[in-house]
Amino acid sequence: MLKEFSTTIKTARLTQNLSLRDLAELTGLDHSYIGRLEKGIPTPSRDTVIKLAKALKIPENSLLIKAGYTPNKSNDLTPTWWHSDTPPTDIELEEFLKSANIYFDGAPLNEEDKEDILTYLKVKWEREKKKREKGKG
Repeated sequence: MLKEFSTTIKTARLTQNLSLRDLAELTGLDHSYIGRLEKGIPTPSRDTVIKLAKALKIPENSLLIKAGYTPNKSNDLTPTWWHSDTPPTDIELEEFLKSANIYFDGAPLNEEDKEDILTYLKVKWEREKKKREKGKG
């Protein structure tokens, strides 16, 4: 469980071209501590996991589960990135697909299906953003 947490935060950081110091600045955590977290050495506190999730734009509940914590209770199943002004990252979309447990004809989606859905979600997000912008004006 903790290994998946460590891999997730490191992959997200590198994908976003953030150094350990960049991430430290975004979270208020020490860069050497984040480096140790990426190696799976200490167990992070719940607050630390939430700070990392926000800074790396990873769904909080997904990262909390990977760190061994109970997810936050929420009645809203809408992903946090849906109402954002910036498009969702590939990591956010991939986490959404993983957590949604989407099946088609009783079988889990293959990688090609997931890529198609990721493309659709990005296009749909752009359309929804334009609708929201028209509603404001």
